[in-house]
Amino acid sequence: GRRLVCSNGRLSEFVIALGERLGGGLVRAGGAGNKALLLLEGEASCYIQDRGVSRWDSCAAQAVLEAHGGCFAKLAAVAAEPGSRASYTYLASATNADFEPGLAALTPYNARAPPPPGGADAPPPLATSAEQLKPYSNTCGLFALPPSEMANLEEYRQAVREAAARHPPAYD
Repeated sequence: GRRLVCSNGRLSEFVIALGERLGGGLVRAGGAGNKALLLLEGEASCYIQDRGVSRWDSCAAQAVLEAHGGCFAKLAAVAAEPGSRASYTYLASATNADFEPGLAALTPYNARAPPPPGGADAPPPLATSAEQLKPYSNTCGLFALPPSEMANLEEYRQAVREAAARHPPAYD
């Protein structure tokens, strides 16, 4: 099986289902850069996360992984488009340049203003405009492969789609 490196914090049902689908277990780790290095060291086969991180957390990880021939892309794009490796935008901007309507949940971590309170069991509201999000929040999830796994991109995409059908990604 393929080992999925994931957060050492809370995991969504999507990530748990994806880990089961890949069959190699989960490697819990902190930091996007650390996770990219674990891929390059062969400790894990992929880094896939539906939780958001900030661009300053992911930019160096992406640069190192891609310099070695791997990929670091938006999870939402990889899941939707065969062969896609659409990257985040790292240009200075007053608004979130990668906003996709109805995809990201507004959370205290990614929202410019505190999201409106919901009921105890209510999911957080979805962002409806780029202006609701912090400019440098990655809100489309993360998908990363080391060079050794690039030939299996389509297999990973299929695994992501199957896990998402059971448990839609949180994108928060």
